[in-house]
Amino acid sequence: MHGNTWNRRGAIAAAGAVFAAPGTGLAAPAPTVRDVLERMRGQTGAAWFDGGVDHIVAGSADAPVIGIATVMMATFDALKSAVAHRLNFVITHEPTFWSHPDHVEQLQDDPLYRRKLAYIGEHGLTIFHLHDHWHGKKPVDGINVGMMRKMGWQPYMDAQNNRIFNLPPTTLTSLVDRFRRTLGDRTLRVIGDPALAVRRVIASWGNCSSFPGIPYLDLADVLVIGEAQDWDLIAYANDLVAARRPKALVLLGHVLSEQWGMEYCADWLKTFVPEVPVRFLPIVQPYWNPADPVFEIDTKI
Repeated sequence: MHGNTWNRRGAIAAAGAVFAAPGTGLAAPAPTVRDVLERMRGQTGAAWFDGGVDHIVAGSADAPVIGIATVMMATFDALKSAVAHRLNFVITHEPTFWSHPDHVEQLQDDPLYRRKLAYIGEHGLTIFHLHDHWHGKKPVDGINVGMMRKMGWQPYMDAQNNRIFNLPPTTLTSLVDRFRRTLGDRTLRVIGDPALAVRRVIASWGNCSSFPGIPYLDLADVLVIGEAQDWDLIAYANDLVAARRPKALVLLGHVLSEQWGMEYCADWLKTFVPEVPVRFLPIVQPYWNPADPVFEIDTKI
């Protein structure tokens, strides 16, 4: 098996794989998806609950796991990367089939849905949507841990509110440049005076609408989010600045505002799933800036 030629035959052959049991030198059967999920239940620090979006999107709970990929979103690019790295259990924070709950009723005849689903089956992948329980992780939201770790903000987290960071004095321009360089973000957007003095930042990684966004802007100099609609929170922030309030809003894009929370997820999984490789796979940025037209999407299947 070489590169992307690993396919369902390879996954089936790997189903009988055994791994060295830690500390014993003895062969142990590969854990199943169900085994891994049961271990995850006991490690989040909070009760596991039903009724959210977390579920197996495709594949089987009985599938033997030969490797785990953590990704921000199960895009086609992410699935191709998992196949290339021989990782057959994909844990994704955001959807696979283009809606938050991964509803597919209206997609049954959609050719892209059929192609993507066929690719998943051909390569023996199982995909689990890990959203609600990762945000619900105790004592701190798993996405928040990963993002603050990426930014080097662990020492600055407010003891009373883990969304707030009390940073050394800086300016809005310097803060934004730090995001751009650290996250590799080439299409972020900013509302506010570039010279604004910044000490206190509140983060709402991912999507943020007017509420809780408007109250958040009262709590800090800068609100950092992934995305919002132009006509609600973004318009509010624009009017807030126009009213001479010393505030700013930074939009990183949804993926780049949460992605390193899934890098932390991989490190977390390694502590209690030692039998198989676990790897964080960053996904490509679909956007490009006209000043720097970088095209990263993998169009080969």
